[in-house]
Amino acid sequence: MRNTEQRCNVKRITLRALAACTLACFSLLAAAQEKGADDASDPNRQSVATGFFISDGGYVVTSNHVVEGFEYIYIVMQDRRVLRAQLVKADVDNDLALLKVGAITPFLYLSHSQGVPPGMEVVTIGYPLVALLGFRPKITKGIVNSNAGLKDELSSFQFSAEIQKGNSGGPLIGPGGTVVGVVKAKLDAFRMSSINKDLPQNVNFAVKSSVLIKFLQGTPSIPFTRPLNANVTINPIAIFAEQNSAVVPIVARNTELQKK
Repeated sequence: MRNTEQRCNVKRITLRALAACTLACFSLLAAAQEKGADDASDPNRQSVATGFFISDGGYVVTSNHVVEGFEYIYIVMQDRRVLRAQLVKADVDNDLALLKVGAITPFLYLSHSQGVPPGMEVVTIGYPLVALLGFRPKITKGIVNSNAGLKDELSSFQFSAEIQKGNSGGPLIGPGGTVVGVVKAKLDAFRMSSINKDLPQNVNFAVKSSVLIKFLQGTPSIPFTRPLNANVTINPIAIFAEQNSAVVPIVARNTELQKK
């Protein structure tokens, strides 16, 4: 695990500045939204994905691959403020990163994922394909297909709610609106089709919240947890209305946004 602690230095930048510096390039990101250009030194390299607040003190969880290797990280708040975020720590093996902004924030409660059975209903909220779909949050619904990931790897779930590039780092939410996982990846359907002559559909993976809670140990005042009732029918309308303000776009760049 890599642990990099930095002091939070917040910059508030208007959405217009973000639009000028990033939206003009978003069409170029459609094919590789989360990782940007392959050349790490490319000044135009950037990553656009999802994160979610886990405390009212500005702590944000996302996927490590979303922010790894970038010097500047920004979070777009619901009121369209753009805040500079600092990396607090990262777990490369489990693909988790903890960021912080200097603001009072809405947040999501976590649940321990040991009680998550296959078949439980879940939703995701995130920012997929922003070059095409824009900056409004999107919600999808599915179920937990397995309590293990690829090759029965036990730190992840397999789930069926649709995700696209840009959903990485977003919350996997169970009944009652508590987070049971962090969206990580999906199976590459075209690559699998070329190997197996079969097109897999909605084979997606999320890091379990039990792994996230362990990762967050030692961080002041977090995490906030609630018990999970897996047998309750999920209510996507209520969850979206109550939770979407705590789910935010993450923009990671090699160059700093300029104030305007």
